[in-house]
Amino acid sequence: MGIDDLMHEAERRHVRVEERALRPGLCGLYYDPARLVIIDPRLSPSQYRCTLCHELVHAEYGDTCEPGGMGRTERRARRQTALRLIDPADYAMAERVYEGDVCRMAIELDVPVQTVLDYQQILRDHGRTTKSPVAR
Repeated sequence: MGIDDLMHEAERRHVRVEERALRPGLCGLYYDPARLVIIDPRLSPSQYRCTLCHELVHAEYGDTCEPGGMGRTERRARRQTALRLIDPADYAMAERVYEGDVCRMAIELDVPVQTVLDYQQILRDHGRTTKSPVAR
């Protein structure tokens, strides 16, 4: 799923996407009352794609901001982002080729390292190592 696909998804969901420089440590945000995603344009293409996908998950569920940052909605957005951006066959190949080196796998899969780690957590939660637990 590329950036263009995600932009089309935003259009279908009637979500506006704007770019603004955000404070350090914040890649993007979703503001439900305005159906607005804001993304920092200084992100790498990989980070931008992941952030847009993540914020669109928030839009899909109508999430609002949670104090603390790692509540239920944030965990769901991270898990759904990993499942949407990482193809199970591509993950299995990258894991085999790079012998589990998460940094090299992330480069191969064109996602941030954190997204690979989130995907691996999903696999562990389902007692698996190289196959996605959820049909896409």
